[in-house]
This record gives sequence, structure tokens and C-alpha cells, in this order.
Amino acid sequence: MNLANQIVLLTGASRGIGVAIARDLGKAGAHVVLTARDLAGLERVAAEVRVAGGKATVVAADVSTAEGRATIVTALDAVGPVLAFVSNAGLEVPTAVHEQTHAQIEKQIAVNLTGPILLTRALLPGMIARGKGAIALVSSMSGKSPTPFNAIYSATKHGLNGFASSLRIELDGTGVHAGVVCPSFVAEAGMWHDTGLAAPGMMREVPLAKVVAAVRAVLGGKGEVLVTPSPVRPLLALAQLIPGLDGPVLRALGVMTTLKSRARTTIEKGASE
Repeated sequence: MNLANQIVLLTGASRGIGVAIARDLGKAGAHVVLTARDLAGLERVAAEVRVAGGKATVVAADVSTAEGRATIVTALDAVGPVLAFVSNAGLEVPTAVHEQTHAQIEKQIAVNLTGPILLTRALLPGMIARGKGAIALVSSMSGKSPTPFNAIYSATKHGLNGFASSLRIELDGTGVHAGVVCPSFVAEAGMWHDTGLAAPGMMREVPLAKVVAAVRAVLGGKGEVLVTPSPVRPLLALAQLIPGLDGPVLRALGVMTTLKSRARTTIEKGASE
């Protein structure tokens, strides 16, 4: 997809993976509408987009609220027709379900699932009328397999994957495309990187550049890109054929130990704040 001089909406644009995606869109010559809650962070990223060769418009808003989404849509109306939407905003509370509050659970669902769905819904009529458009939803490998001690996040990402795959078929013939990017443990930036923990012993972090490339691949027509250090589709298929296998596999890969450690770190950090 040629993004030069085209308007692209990017959520979760003020930090983490969003900064790298924004920079790449700028290199492609896009006019990036950057949105997140952190205005100062957005201004810094906007400067990077312009240095990279693109244009940038900043919209401070919360994708999890109706008011925030209305602010984004109003800003887009003033900028012009949107060719692509990259939904990158994400939130996780990596602890056991019973240790999370109702508010924490509701916020994760609103940011990770409700927000992307309703923004997509707002953008689709214009895209369909123009006969072109692309929606790239940044999901996670937590949307492809169980993620203990992060079950709410995993549930939202499973939902996002289901939404994207259903929508992709629904949009067939309209000129509008939808797809997902599913990263595993990302190095250099993002929620996993921010924990300071190492990936499980039998796995490795994936380079941030591969996540950015996967976003571009989905914008270009790919339906789903799994960003992992090794092929995992056979394992995912095997887990579907043999229910109950996923638990032993996660333990064998060292994932359970790592996720338990992260959950303890999250609880300790919360207690100290």
C-alpha cells in the first residue's frame, strides 16, 4: 500500500511500539494522526514523524471512552479521508484474575477491544464508500494461545483476533482490508520490554523492527502476521487437536515461570506505589 500523502490514524502513538510504527509511517511519507492520552509524548513523536519525512497531527484522547473516540473522529473529519487505521493502543494488568479490580478489568476491555472495534466502525463507512482502506490491529500472541496471569489481556486479544478475521471476510469485495499483527515478547520497546524481564529460557525476544514490518505487511494485504522467534503454528494447531496440551507446553517452554515472576513483580510494584 502506497502511504505517501495518505492519512493514517495511529492509536497508542506516544510511547513503546507506537513510536516505532509512527516513525516508519513517516518514512513512508504518510500524514499520521497520532493519538494517545499523553500530549507531551505525542508532540515528541510528531517531531520524529516530520523528521522522517511525513506529516503529523496530534490528538490527545482516550480511546477507551466515548468522549475520547468522538474527539478523534472530529479531528479526523477536519484532516481529511483516512486511508488506514493502525490500532496499537493496549493495556495489560499482568496478575491473576482474582487479584484485579473490576475497574482494571473493565479498562483493559475498553482499551484493547471496545475502543478498536468502535473506531473501526466509525471509519468503515468512509473507507467502503471510497472503495479503499486498510485496518491493522496490533494484537498479541496472547490472542493465539493461553496467557496465565494475564487472562483478561489474553481474552481481549482473542476477541480482537476474532473480530479481525470475521471483518476481513465481511469486507471481501469492498476494497477495504483488515488484519492483525500478533507479536510475542518484543525487545527494545513495548509492555514486555518495560518489565525488564528476560523472555522464557526456550524462547527469545523478537526485534522491534519485525513488529513494524508486520504492521506494514498487514496494511499491504496480509490477514495475520505472527511475530515470533520460531514457527509456532504447528504447536497452535496441535493444542487445538489435543485439549489440555497447552498447559504442559507452557510449562516446558518456561513461560509459566516467567509469567508468575512478572505477576509477583506487578503486585510488589503496586504495593510500593
